[in-house]
Amino acid sequence: MSQKTKCLTNGAIYHTHIHDSFVSVKVDIPFELNIGKKEAKILTKLIHNQMELVLRPYFKQANR
Repeated sequence: MSQKTKCLTNGAIYHTHIHDSFVSVKVDIPFELNIGKKEAKILTKLIHNQMELVLRPYFKQANR
């Protein structure tokens, strides 16, 4: 169970779908991001890394 924490992304609406073989997350943000390709690549890598941290325990369980 997650712990209640202060919201750091006020106004963001998270859409999370968890199924047997996939997890997806979409976030609607209350402003235009206005970033270029270089920063978009960095953001993609950061999101990837954070998702790995969240999902890692389930991979350890699956490898048992």
